[in-house]
Amino acid sequence: MFGTKAETPSLPASSAPQPVLLASEEEVFLSTLVADLSEGKRRTEVSSPDVLKRIETMWTSGHERLAIEWMEKLLSVPEVPREGTAPLRAVLVERYEQRGELETAIPHLEELCTVEAFALRAHYLLAEHARKRGDHEHALRHYEAVLGRDVDYPNVRVRVERLRQLAGRAAPVAGETIAAGDVAGVQAGARYRLVRELGRGATGVVYLARDAELDREVAVKLLHPHLAGTERADALARFFHEARVMASLRHPNVVAVLDMDEASRRIVMELAAGGTLKDVLRERGPRPLRRAIERHGQVLSALAAAHRRGIIHCDLKPANLMFRRDVDLPGVEVMLGDFGVAHLPDASGQARGADHKEAVGTLAYMAPEQRRGELSPAVDIYAAAVVLFENLTARTPWQRALMSGQRKDDDFRLPESVLTGVGKALADEVQDHLYRLGNADPTKRPTTTQALAESQRLRERLIAADAG
Repeated sequence: MFGTKAETPSLPASSAPQPVLLASEEEVFLSTLVADLSEGKRRTEVSSPDVLKRIETMWTSGHERLAIEWMEKLLSVPEVPREGTAPLRAVLVERYEQRGELETAIPHLEELCTVEAFALRAHYLLAEHARKRGDHEHALRHYEAVLGRDVDYPNVRVRVERLRQLAGRAAPVAGETIAAGDVAGVQAGARYRLVRELGRGATGVVYLARDAELDREVAVKLLHPHLAGTERADALARFFHEARVMASLRHPNVVAVLDMDEASRRIVMELAAGGTLKDVLRERGPRPLRRAIERHGQVLSALAAAHRRGIIHCDLKPANLMFRRDVDLPGVEVMLGDFGVAHLPDASGQARGADHKEAVGTLAYMAPEQRRGELSPAVDIYAAAVVLFENLTARTPWQRALMSGQRKDDDFRLPESVLTGVGKALADEVQDHLYRLGNADPTKRPTTTQALAESQRLRERLIAADAG
């Protein structure tokens, strides 16, 4: 017992213990990704299909808690931009919901409410969570946000009506909220009877409606319920500022505002029975050159009227250009609508030069400087070039690099087939006009007045060419 310490015999090399792999292939991959993200690398891969597939593999193999922990870890890396996390965040929310742990997912749901692609489901889950906790006011607010996006979402209208009764609130008319009863037959006040939804935008939903007093069809735009609370007073004020601006333009190529009611959060406009330019291009294809130039001039005329009032539309695109009647009938003009994200004049009503605001609009129609938040009438001129190109080809000029915003001088080059038969000199004039309006440098674009004059000269030359 007290002799020298015995040496531990060494094991044969062949019987030495092998290293134990403590992490699965998925964990090794995710660990490397987190390390790279922390160094500012691979920032666009957080919600990539590969990551989502590995999370799903981990989940289906029975490691549910581990999968949730890895998703939380990925979302917590400070270097990851929030806008790239939404798909992964949505998966995490669904996993929490499956495990009955939705309370833990509330911060993620609130984040997803700001991302339009995931807002519908996020509002619904928040509404369900609040309803089960007995928080009727929050439940009602989120359910109405759901109906602001999908009026037919299963079971939601019934729950809204029940919650309104529990809260002691009278059943609303459609002008107050779009959450009451079936859309067809809902009253938007005593005068307007809603028939069906026509479309929706950033601020509201537009319905086909019947004006009972004048016995005519009109379009009724109702503010999204989730924008109607006192905490969103700015959205409500902007909703009606937009209507007043449109009404003040009084231009044949701007949608006419017929009536509005601030108490009911309702704007009544003339009906665009001929649909939108987007519909026309999808269903009937590219427009003939002369017809496209005519409509182009009408668009520029509407923009000129707006720009004189200090208004920059900021979202000119085929979906916001409408027709009173069938587009192929004689004399049908295009109308500019939806000033929901327009840059409006200041309190004095004066036009402003270049201004800096948060970038708003639709990516494919945004001028390079608009993406940087720099706004001036020139951004509408650029969008008019994109719309004219699309009118003639039924596609936008961007066959590459849409997201990066990279632009080349020949982006607006028209196919030869579009200019066939008009003569080289006139074809060159049309192409040069398009190049000038679509110049990446806003200082090299023509003013709205100059662009309108150019379009009118082109139209006259095309008429003369047809007559010849």
